[in-house]
Amino acid sequence: MLFCTIQDYPTYGNLSGYTVKGECACPICEDSLKGKWLSASRKYVYFDHRPFLPPDHQYRKLKKAFNGEQNFESCPKVFTSQEVFDKVKDIKITFGKLKKSKDAHPKQGYKKCSGFWRLPYWRFLFVRHSLNVMHIEKNVFDSLIGTLLNIDKKTKDGPKARDDLKKWNIRNELHVVEETGKRKYIPPAAYTLYKKEKVELCSTLAGVKVPEGYSSNISSLVSMENLKLVGLKSHDCHVLMEDFLPIAIRSILPKNVRYTIIRLCCFFKAIYSKVINPKELDSLEVEIAVILCQLEMYFPPSFFDVMMHLPIHLIREIRFCGPVHMRAQWAFERQMKTYKGCVKNAYRPEACIAEKMFYELAMEYCLEHIDHVKTLGLPTSRHSGRFDGMGTIGRRDHDMSLDKWHMAHTYILFNEDEVAPYVNRHMSFLKAQNRKANPKALATEHSKSFRFWFKDQVMKEQPVSERLRSLCYGPDFRASFFSAYVVNGCTFYMRDQDDKSSMQNSGVSLEVEAMYFSSSKDNRPVYSKMQYYGVIDEICELHYMGFSIAVFGCKWADNNNNVICDGLGKISMNLNKLGSEDDPYILASQAKQVFYMTDPLDKTRSVVITTKPRYAIDDHDDNIVSKERSSTSEVANVNDSTDDTSTYVRSDHEEGIWLMARKKKRASSPRDEEALIECENRRGRTVLKLVGNAIRKGIKLPLEWNRNKVPVGDNKDYFRLSHWCCCS
Repeated sequence: MLFCTIQDYPTYGNLSGYTVKGECACPICEDSLKGKWLSASRKYVYFDHRPFLPPDHQYRKLKKAFNGEQNFESCPKVFTSQEVFDKVKDIKITFGKLKKSKDAHPKQGYKKCSGFWRLPYWRFLFVRHSLNVMHIEKNVFDSLIGTLLNIDKKTKDGPKARDDLKKWNIRNELHVVEETGKRKYIPPAAYTLYKKEKVELCSTLAGVKVPEGYSSNISSLVSMENLKLVGLKSHDCHVLMEDFLPIAIRSILPKNVRYTIIRLCCFFKAIYSKVINPKELDSLEVEIAVILCQLEMYFPPSFFDVMMHLPIHLIREIRFCGPVHMRAQWAFERQMKTYKGCVKNAYRPEACIAEKMFYELAMEYCLEHIDHVKTLGLPTSRHSGRFDGMGTIGRRDHDMSLDKWHMAHTYILFNEDEVAPYVNRHMSFLKAQNRKANPKALATEHSKSFRFWFKDQVMKEQPVSERLRSLCYGPDFRASFFSAYVVNGCTFYMRDQDDKSSMQNSGVSLEVEAMYFSSSKDNRPVYSKMQYYGVIDEICELHYMGFSIAVFGCKWADNNNNVICDGLGKISMNLNKLGSEDDPYILASQAKQVFYMTDPLDKTRSVVITTKPRYAIDDHDDNIVSKERSSTSEVANVNDSTDDTSTYVRSDHEEGIWLMARKKKRASSPRDEEALIECENRRGRTVLKLVGNAIRKGIKLPLEWNRNKVPVGDNKDYFRLSHWCCCS
């Protein structure tokens, strides 16, 4: 059974039979939402999204902030599959170009009856053709970053966009100012960045370093010379939109514009979550309508093409088809690249792909019944066999200091399941011995003396497991140290290794539930969960009898008034303010990878960005769902209910755009023609021009021949070209 189709937007029109360009380009709203023609920009736009707001929303009453009119229209109707089928069932398809007649296809709406209607269940589906969120997100980001950085041929702002404002008779303060000289001035709008802000935005993105396998190298996509982003792929736009752009614009733009862009980024991040609460879909649907209306208050009408309109329908598809990540196109795009590599005969691409896939499937089936065989030619994950942990780079063996050995061994004992009963017994023993001691003193004594008491207890008890006996004796003082370690599908680096690499793999976080004291005299400690953030300073593997345990020695950021969660849903801290120096070690299996991005508001602080481990490993359970939450509600909403020029005009700077007037071409005079002929004679005319003139005028060109009857001399090329012209 065919659930629905997923394709890019032009293919959407081919499969559905709907015209996805022109006045009614939205196949969901159809003719209920008609675009407006911009005569200067020469395109249709979908500028006013207030019909999608609640009926009593305050934006419906505003005039000057939008198109000069109030809007109390209702939301466009979405036709059911049965209603669409009644429209298209009688359409006759005539292939080829048709002359203008009554039988010609309509320019808008449905122009053919799709072959999918032959399926008996097709008319009962809620969503027949799914929008491709990957391409929508890329187009939205390209329009947004191109307009902010004023990238040539990608910006939606310019003299034509300002001329459209003039023809619509709105936003008079942003019209092009024509001076008496040769220049024209475009005043700065709310989204216009001055040069210092462009440098700040590009330098912030150029300093980003991501973990291995997270994305491409973001710094290589930033051109500091031209202040623009180049070579962006779909996944680059995905991570920039959801993770980096909300942080990079924290110190630029007016607050209302900045918060609206951040909320747009958070909307895409929310719909890409693996887990979405159905109760939040209604609020998200209103949220995207408000975001688009706020963008309309700041950006010009030319910014709102059909791609800026399509996000309004994404929540409807999530409601019927599930989360977006189940319909993401990343896997299909990567597989298509694999298929293209199979093509060796361009005339038979399907046969090449089918033959290669047949051989690979046959080999995989045969190898399932053969043990201890190494496959050749079949791809294997580089994390295969490393899920439980494995050092990869820079192994070296040397002795640990006594203090580090004690801290690492004690932490391992406190986090072993077999040792947990002994931990509780030892705490009860200390409370019985010191009844008047406060909880903080007991916790300190518990940490210092537990390993000695534990060894005595295990030696007295018989029988015990070999692992428990090895733990009581402790590890060897000679440990193995690494510069890189792979565990849980993530690659971790030491901080020193990070400095030499183009990636950032040293960030780590840990959520623990522990006892916290307000002071040394606090007799009522609190048990709560707390998140710790830091960087890996040491990777070592402790060798016990019969097994080894890897630990990470970290430098943790101080959690006392240092870790701050701002109003934008981000956590930041100063990594140079250290804490928990007496307990630096954690188990490698407990580490959760994060990475940090410099906060543009305060260069001494770093913003935390969490990563998602890639669980595509054959020999481990991959049915793991990470707990996520939509971050749209975490960003403070900025309600621009003022209906004046302050919403779309930027008054804190006057760095607009200056345009030079084009020089008119003057008529050529005889003196200019003589100069052109003299220049051609001095440079040498092209052979094609000379031979063409000679053939047209019937002039014979002199040629020299050698004894082998081959043309030689300066005019030898004339014969070859004239012979070619005569033969052709």
